[in-house]
Amino acid sequence: MWKTLHPNIRTRIEIQFLSRFGSSLIFPFMAIYFTKAYSVEVAGTLVMFNVVASFLAGVYGGHLTDVIGRRKILFGGELVKCFTTVGIIVVNSPWFYNPALTFVMMLGQNLASGLINPASEAMLVDVSTEENRSFMYAISYWASNLSLMLGIMIGGWFFEDYFFVLLLFLLVINLLTTYLTYHFINETHAVSKKSHMLGLGAVLRSYREVARDHRFLIFTLGGIAILGIENQRNNYISVHLAGNFQPMDFAGIVLNGVKMLSLSTTINTFLIVILTAPVARLISKQNPTKIFKMGVSLFALGFGLLAFTTNFWIVVLSSVVLSIGELLYVPTRQAKLAELVDMNNRGAYLALNGTIFQLGKLVGAAMLIISPYLSSTGMMLTIFLLGIIAITLTTISLKKKKE
Repeated sequence: MWKTLHPNIRTRIEIQFLSRFGSSLIFPFMAIYFTKAYSVEVAGTLVMFNVVASFLAGVYGGHLTDVIGRRKILFGGELVKCFTTVGIIVVNSPWFYNPALTFVMMLGQNLASGLINPASEAMLVDVSTEENRSFMYAISYWASNLSLMLGIMIGGWFFEDYFFVLLLFLLVINLLTTYLTYHFINETHAVSKKSHMLGLGAVLRSYREVARDHRFLIFTLGGIAILGIENQRNNYISVHLAGNFQPMDFAGIVLNGVKMLSLSTTINTFLIVILTAPVARLISKQNPTKIFKMGVSLFALGFGLLAFTTNFWIVVLSSVVLSIGELLYVPTRQAKLAELVDMNNRGAYLALNGTIFQLGKLVGAAMLIISPYLSSTGMMLTIFLLGIIAITLTTISLKKKKE
């Protein structure tokens, strides 16, 4: 099946694997970096600013990719990632250290990623068919999780002591993905010769129809709440474990908070990689709404416990629990998403749904900012509340009649 996919699809999945692996070496731990450089509040603010910038770039990128084409956006974004990685290396070298400039370079990375994502998604749809699209997304999801597991596992062990070396490795990966994009990705979208508006008005008009579908908007808000839970891993939970987990010896290996974060993410992603297919078959004949509610409940429970505990075994157990929840809620939510999307306006609907990833990061950054004013118990309860909100909004959207 792999060889039957369009060459663009195969290359793009390979690029996504490399890109996510490289970024997972560094960026899941940058909240810790900025907390050490400044404070928790400042770190949360910087993360939030990056998320807002990436979100706006993604919204504009979804419009821009239809105006100037997929390949130009992909190649331009990869070039920006290369230049900004060089910048991060320079300001974190053994001879020069500047967290403020690191933030500026990270901002450039997030803008580039925000532009790349909608162009990549649109290109994959361009060259896939109804027959192979499910297989394409299954392979992409599997590769994405595997690269995340490998990247965070390696990054967690070496981030504190070998940050500069990891940055050099990231640059090599970004140079490789730029090369692959330039030489092996072909344009898939014929741009009209008519003049296109590039301003804000044109972008807003392209999303106006979707905004009138209240069912879909409520469903999207539920998705934001779910992603707000997930993004605690790279925000509050990372800072919580790094600051409060007491180093311990486990089978001759000294584990600290950063390594525990890496272990938790590795357990999560490993279970997703090996259990996605069998769990999907197991729940295929079950009531999807009930499975969704159960999945989100377990997902919120696992992350809530991670935000509260500093116990090794509870961290491990929580990681297993949230993984089971993810395995249950992800396929059922995707199935319901397909039912809600208007097939005559699919691109705009999927583009708006894609914003939940950035808005979820925004929720995660906001919770990092307020975390000094809440206890770990308060953060746990807040995560539980997000789970309740996600279940409630999604249920309302599925029961609500289309307007």
